[in-house]
Amino acid sequence: MWNARCKVVIVGSYSLMHAVVDMSCAVLFSTVAVKAGLTPVQAAIGIVVYDIVAFALQLPFGAIADRWNKNALVSAIGCILIALAFGIQGTGIAACVVAGLGNALFHVGGGIDVLNISEGKASLPGVYVATGAMGLYLGTKAEYLSLTRGMMVIALIASAGLLVWVYRKAKRDYKIINAPCTLWFHPERVSTGAFVVVGCLLLTICVRGGLGLAMNFPWNNSFGIGLISVSAVVLGKAIGGIVGDRFGWLRTSVTSLGASAVLFFFAYDSMVCGLLALVLFNMTMPITLTALANLFPNRKGAAFGATTFALVGGALPVLFGYRDVFSARPVLIAATAASALFLWLGLTIYKMEMQTVGSSGEDEGEML
Repeated sequence: MWNARCKVVIVGSYSLMHAVVDMSCAVLFSTVAVKAGLTPVQAAIGIVVYDIVAFALQLPFGAIADRWNKNALVSAIGCILIALAFGIQGTGIAACVVAGLGNALFHVGGGIDVLNISEGKASLPGVYVATGAMGLYLGTKAEYLSLTRGMMVIALIASAGLLVWVYRKAKRDYKIINAPCTLWFHPERVSTGAFVVVGCLLLTICVRGGLGLAMNFPWNNSFGIGLISVSAVVLGKAIGGIVGDRFGWLRTSVTSLGASAVLFFFAYDSMVCGLLALVLFNMTMPITLTALANLFPNRKGAAFGATTFALVGGALPVLFGYRDVFSARPVLIAATAASALFLWLGLTIYKMEMQTVGSSGEDEGEML
């Protein structure tokens, strides 16, 4: 439906700005504690509050954005809010809340536009979600890279301007619009099988959220090695959808998670095994996101938000002091293997559900 140039423009723009947005938020946190005179405990609370706002609120924001149908403008508002957070750093936790709101709005706006042009495939969403990890890591090294608050504010304002252009381009030239939807889900229209699929997908995402935040290998002890590790995460997310679309989501997911569980046994002693495990472990991210969006095609923003809600659900125990538990080798291996089982069950039923919809000839938005 959409030509290659359209997809490059949309996905390329959002992917670049995804890195800028997450980098900006990381740079903000590197200075907000000093500006506001926060104690270490207060700073930690600010980060937890930011994570909850930025990830959990994507679910209701996504539902509203589905209805509003101005996706790039939603993302532009997010960029402006993050820029504003730099101006109120002295307020401490309030600045964290504003940045979290901006981050949430940016992600759902971009997520909907990318899912709209992905045509049910996972390749493009994988590219979009991948760049955030790199931006976040580079932002945490702001002092090392000489990144300043002024640079981030300029980048955010420029991104907002570019998003206004993207909005006009998407509406006028590429005819990208959201599917007609109501504001809320209608459980009576959702099959039992779809509920099981959603549960399995969200459980898998929840586990990934906790493990991904907790992982800490002994050999990852310098900026250079950290950059390589983050590149492995980015690569896994970026190619996961491509490989899944080529060889099948079920086969790709079970194989990648199963192989990563085995490699995690050696990952603490071998950097090569650890990096390979990181690539494989992250390959399922675009698959779970796209499968969930396909189940609710008229509510892609809410589906996108549900994935981030699950991520923060898995991350909360780590944020509240249980990092050592989740980073332990037996827990990491067992939880990854369990994720493979959840995803096998979920995607198996997903395939049957989608075949049922296709054979019935009824509208997917009404059936699932």
